Amino acid sequence: MNKKGKYALNGALMLGLGNALLNAINQLNQMDKEPSKTFDWGQLLGSAAKGAVVGAAGGFAVGAIADHQNSLEKPIDTDAFLFSVVNTVRLNKEHGSYKSLDEKADRLIELLKIELGDKLAGEPMRLGSTENGTALANNFDIDICLAFKPGSFSSTGEMFTYLNDCLEKLVGKQSIIDTREQKKSIGVILELRGEKRKIDIVPYKITAAKGNKTSGYLYVNDPSNPTYTKTDVHALKNFKLTETQKKIVVALKHWKQKYNLPLSSHLLQNFVKDAYERNVVPRKFTHKIMMVLGHIRDNMDVAVIRSIENTNNVLTDISDGKKAEIVAACKKAIEEYEYQPNSVIETFGIE
Repeated sequence: MNKKGKYALNGALMLGLGNALLNAINQLNQMDKEPSKTFDWGQLLGSAAKGAVVGAAGGFAVGAIADHQNSLEKPIDTDAFLFSVVNTVRLNKEHGSYKSLDEKADRLIELLKIELGDKLAGEPMRLGSTENGTALANNFDIDICLAFKPGSFSSTGEMFTYLNDCLEKLVGKQSIIDTREQKKSIGVILELRGEKRKIDIVPYKITAAKGNKTSGYLYVNDPSNPTYTKTDVHALKNFKLTETQKKIVVALKHWKQKYNLPLSSHLLQNFVKDAYERNVVPRKFTHKIMMVLGHIRDNMDVAVIRSIENTNNVLTDISDGKKAEIVAACKKAIEEYEYQPNSVIETFGIE
């Protein structure tokens, strides 16, 4: 809808209702003074109609001015602008801050291999957005997954505690300043070049089943209800995105961070993949982003998206309030783009 139509409708509603409310108040005041008077519904409706006419006319005029100014705005190359944003906000692995953390991660892996010895089931694996090329430059860490043999510990809780004790012994070495128990991982905090950086260590215990080498269980570190959940980290590692899809994820991660939206990166990546599978994919990069936003808007309330490494983990199982917030943000971004494509400067621009 153009602005003149939208503003005319809003003006009619606001002034019509406002005028009706004032009329009702005046009539009720008169009835208090003169009990014999009755409420005049025709007068109320007439007042509402007059307000609606005036409001619509005023809104139409303001909207027409906005539409005219909008038509004069020189269009930009939205694809070029969005590619520029992606290149700016995306983590560059050649940057010194990443290289320093990368070197420490390699060293940490070697130390853990020595400390944990034959308890490990194969080589530690790197996972996550930093590994797959969708991390943001201003918010990145390195995720390392450690698979333990089926008989290495009596429980996932014992595994988690043992690993945490091993990591705590490293504080004060290799720039490590602290460790932090998290829900399914242990965060190793380092100070590099005067900045705090984090390496997340994710332990899981392989299930003792014939032929199984990849699926197992993670410990869920919930103080009120500690438990465990199944996973298959190799399946997660095999979740692949094309280079264009990765750029869309980076652009939308920047967007959700900019507007502080409660949309997890894991769910976002799954929505991008799902949008590609269920829609006719346009050619322009900008239109691809709008396609994904439209897919999220239309499916957030109804889709059941499960994590690839654990089908019991429903990624869309979030509160209605959070869903409504995400849907509203998607709708706003799409409507503003449809009215004025240059709105991508505001929606995706770097502050």
